[in-house]
Amino acid sequence: MQTAEIKQLNRIYDKFNELYIQTRSKYLIQFPNSRYVTINKKQSARTVALNDSMLKTHLAGELTYGIFNGGYFNKFITFDVDFSDGTMARWATLKLIDVLVSEFHIMRKDIHVSLSGRKGYHVDLFFDKPLPVANVQAFYNRVIAEVGELPGGQIEFRPTWTQGIKLPLGIHQRTGNRCWFVDNETLEPIESFDYLLDVEPMDASVITGVDFGLTDEQAQEFEAVATETDISVNILDESAALQKARRILEAGRLTESNTRHNTTFILACFFNSQGFEQEEAVEAIMEILLNTPREYFNKGSTPDYWLKEARRLVAYVYDKNITLGNADKPVKIYKSEILAVLQCGTFRQKQMLYAMLVTSKRYGPTFYLTTSTAMKMIGTNSRQTVQNAIKALVEKGFVEYRRKGEIDQARSRETGQVRHKPNKYRLLIDKPAEDEPAIEVTSNQNIVDVAYLLCDVKEIRQYVKRYEFESRWQR
Repeated sequence: MQTAEIKQLNRIYDKFNELYIQTRSKYLIQFPNSRYVTINKKQSARTVALNDSMLKTHLAGELTYGIFNGGYFNKFITFDVDFSDGTMARWATLKLIDVLVSEFHIMRKDIHVSLSGRKGYHVDLFFDKPLPVANVQAFYNRVIAEVGELPGGQIEFRPTWTQGIKLPLGIHQRTGNRCWFVDNETLEPIESFDYLLDVEPMDASVITGVDFGLTDEQAQEFEAVATETDISVNILDESAALQKARRILEAGRLTESNTRHNTTFILACFFNSQGFEQEEAVEAIMEILLNTPREYFNKGSTPDYWLKEARRLVAYVYDKNITLGNADKPVKIYKSEILAVLQCGTFRQKQMLYAMLVTSKRYGPTFYLTTSTAMKMIGTNSRQTVQNAIKALVEKGFVEYRRKGEIDQARSRETGQVRHKPNKYRLLIDKPAEDEPAIEVTSNQNIVDVAYLLCDVKEIRQYVKRYEFESRWQR
């Protein structure tokens, strides 16, 4: 091989490293005539880290490599267009590109499309700074909601820590097809490795206006730690989506102009996370929109249109079960908090207060909690049981209403029936000391599990009546 060719290939390897490689400890290999095999250096000391020699093998077509995102950050997103029919795959890809350009103002030069090697396509966007996975996932969700229904296939989000994506320009080992980049208007192949050399990352603020203040070096350091620890831990409570939802819910209206669409989608995800029924979510969203000054909306935008869009986006979110991800996030429970729960009354009241404690830690000090959600959290089919428990907790001073039984005038006029706004609550438990015993708990642990982790039997029996202890607490 000539010196000029070697230099050109080295530049291509550098581009792969710059644009795609996020972790070298975990990657995919597709051997000839086989499926992909996941290689994880953390699980075997004999495993070799992903390197330029492998990229050389990839371009030569001898083996095909794929990559993961490293755990918490993405420096690119792939929309994996997966259809069994080639014509439909082409149609879906062109529609996706049109949505990115027309609805999300992505410049066409920043949209890079390659063949999947079978009948699909990979649509890549590269960022000039690493972005939290939660933000990239939220962007993907908004895009797919705009693309709409896709009969006969789907567009998947890649890469994640568990779902990798094949690198472009290699050979699909089962079909023998080269995965060339294609023209993003005609989808005609560009049969040259050199395409990659002209790719430049786009401004990440187009995806999210939030600057997380992370340099590439800091993000890499964070990824190195993340890949060695429990990557299932969800950090979405630090994301722009959840913070924005909290601000809007506290304000009771939009806080920025021309954000109705994105806000509706984010709130739909939030209310799905909270367990609202679909119509409850629509009503809560419409309350916020109707409370917002009209100058915050585009000229000509009407409440009828907002309602139509709210129903459409809520239906999409609930059908796909998209949440803000906090439902399984570990939360820290302190001993003084669990002792307060033990003192509050009957076992149902203890369950209810514990459920509200966890909810407040996940979604903020002032929170929504629908009766249907509370029923699931304490394991009852009785709405009256929940309502009685909350009423008792309020009367005893453990909880306060921040809003209760307020009639939604706008929705009542619209439906011809009296409709109420969702109740809001706030806990009145004392703030724990920083140095007191605490544990992190998940949704799989109930009040009894947590109490035994923080208290001894003697402490539990001090606050639990004998018959309740024998039927509910004894181990």
